[in-house]
Amino acid sequence: MKKVTTPVLKIDRNFEIISWNTSAEEFLNNIFKKSPKAQLSLEEIFPPGIWTKFHGDFKTNQGIFHNIYTFSETETIEVFSSPSLDDGGNIKCFSLCLKAVSPKENGSSENIVRLKNILENSSLAIFLSDPSGPIVEVNRAACKLFGYSLKELKQLSREDIIQMNSDLETAIAQRNKAGEIRTELVGIKKNGETFPCEVHSVIYTNYEGEKRTSTTIVDISDRKKQELIAENSKQAFQSLFDYNPDAVYSFDLKGNFVDLNQAALNLVEGSREKAREINFLPLIAPEDRDRVMMHSSKAVSGEVQRYQTNFISLKGTKKVLDVTNFPIYVNKKITGVYGIAKDITKQVEIEQKLREEHNMFRAIIDYIPDHIFVINEKHETILTNHSFYKNYYGVENEQESLGLTALEFFDKEEANRVIEDNTQVMNKGIPVINREDIVQDFNGKKNYTLLTKVPFRFGDNKKGLVGISRNITEIKEKEKALEELNEALKKHADELALSNKELEQFAYIASHDLQEPLRMVTSFLTQLKKKYNNKLDDRAQQYIYFAYDGATRMRQIILDLLEYSRVGRVAHKVTAVNLEHLVSEVLSLQKKSIEEKNAKIEIGVLPELEVEEPVLRQLFSNLIGNALKYYSKERQPKIKISSLEKEKYWEFKITDNGIGIEEEFKEQIFIIFQRLHQRDEYDGTGIGLAICKKIVDNFGGKIWVDSIPGEGSSFYFTIPKQF
Repeated sequence: MKKVTTPVLKIDRNFEIISWNTSAEEFLNNIFKKSPKAQLSLEEIFPPGIWTKFHGDFKTNQGIFHNIYTFSETETIEVFSSPSLDDGGNIKCFSLCLKAVSPKENGSSENIVRLKNILENSSLAIFLSDPSGPIVEVNRAACKLFGYSLKELKQLSREDIIQMNSDLETAIAQRNKAGEIRTELVGIKKNGETFPCEVHSVIYTNYEGEKRTSTTIVDISDRKKQELIAENSKQAFQSLFDYNPDAVYSFDLKGNFVDLNQAALNLVEGSREKAREINFLPLIAPEDRDRVMMHSSKAVSGEVQRYQTNFISLKGTKKVLDVTNFPIYVNKKITGVYGIAKDITKQVEIEQKLREEHNMFRAIIDYIPDHIFVINEKHETILTNHSFYKNYYGVENEQESLGLTALEFFDKEEANRVIEDNTQVMNKGIPVINREDIVQDFNGKKNYTLLTKVPFRFGDNKKGLVGISRNITEIKEKEKALEELNEALKKHADELALSNKELEQFAYIASHDLQEPLRMVTSFLTQLKKKYNNKLDDRAQQYIYFAYDGATRMRQIILDLLEYSRVGRVAHKVTAVNLEHLVSEVLSLQKKSIEEKNAKIEIGVLPELEVEEPVLRQLFSNLIGNALKYYSKERQPKIKISSLEKEKYWEFKITDNGIGIEEEFKEQIFIIFQRLHQRDEYDGTGIGLAICKKIVDNFGGKIWVDSIPGEGSSFYFTIPKQF
């Protein structure tokens, strides 16, 4: 058989020449008077008639075809086109085998040799078979793909290398009807391994008039894997889009929404159809629109943008969003913007509240006069208030005090003392509470302080300390002055107590000793009146009366003064006293006066107390007697005695409907020898209420009066429960 050197060109999908052999160069020069060049298009080489038909066949058959094109009355060009694959099974270029022949040479043996040469050297698995199935011819690429030898493959039928299923049956039926089919089926290798393949099968009539099938098979396993990966990625992305808790959306270059996930629809508060009809910009708060438009312009220019904005939904709901926008690329061209929006409304509200609380906290600690400070385990200050950094460190603002230690403000000895004390608190974890200390400030001035230090740990478990120091120098100075004053007052009180004791003793002795001369005077005046009664004129009788009355009143004053001096000086045994019984006994002793005045006495519920009974008896006797004495002649005297229990004392009340007391005399009546009436109106020395006050004072209580002149008076006094 004559050896034939076939002209071969390799072209890309754009019909531009990549490479050629010597025969191809000679062929093009001889036939078309053109020389091949890299990137030269076939359109510039083939005559227009051939180019139009060739271009149509190439596109229709995706670069796999065999045809003859006439370009003169005596010459035709025969073209056999097949793809060339790379190591991954992908088409990298196309091989064109060319031959100029006359119509009579179309079926020559030389042409057959040329076709077989093309068949053998093709990188595609090519089968020539009977349309019914038996394989007639195959190339080496087919043997390699299926793992059979050439002899083995020729003994097989279609069903031995292609998985028999409905897809194959359908493909055969469509090919037999149309004469050509391109589809994806499942190939079967010799070892039983199956693989996805792309099959291009064409029925043609050979030069002997027999029906034959030309079939190319390409292993598309890698392509399928890539498609699967792409599909999985697409599904994963779609899941991320659909189920993302944040709003995910896309819009075109004009800002019109293209797609939104459910979270975005919830944010917009509208249906998907409604959202796709609108532009995103009206949903932005007016004050933010210019800024958001600037970010969007940058996004469609290829920049990733992140910003915060105020958002208003279709229903008017206001939100704050954290937005990230980035460009969408399709074939290296930006076609829109993809975005994620996170609703941070609550976060912004919390941050605002935290800022307000922080400002409030700063305002509080800065205006507290105490020194407040926080230090870390390196003894550096990380927070100070105005009082601390101004008065303790001596700087103008907090920033100047941060990160500093005591060593930078005090002498070494004082600084080491402070640091050692802080170290003990942080290491032992035991707080110091209100410890009095003497602290030196930045000027070296020593002040008395009340110091509290509390250990704590930061979020990273590092040690720290919070301190509060209160300057109590002024308080200590006042305490010292108060101690000196108390000492002076104690000395004065002791002197006064001694003086009072001596005075009371003098009053007792004087009143006791004065009674004897007064008794003598009254006795002699009585004798004088009896013996010389008939011999004295009226003036003398009057003189004797005045002298006797004065001596009698003097004796009563002395007796009352003696009684007053005894109050608090004579100790009585404390016993349990039933006050209802005690008051009844007092009323019995004053029965005559009660009956003379036709007085009505009402006794309320009275308690039982642990007191000195004689003293309490005298107190009730004086107050009841006072109510009987100053009765109103215009109405029947009424006296009511009652009590009221308080938390720490008993309050007693003796009310009358007598003549009452003017407001200006309510304090004066408790002073010794103070009288409000003439002796001819009401007798007495003006010492009874003074005795009552002294008794109540000795009990540790209080006594006072409420009165309305002409209507009556209410005397109150208290006795502590812990007598």
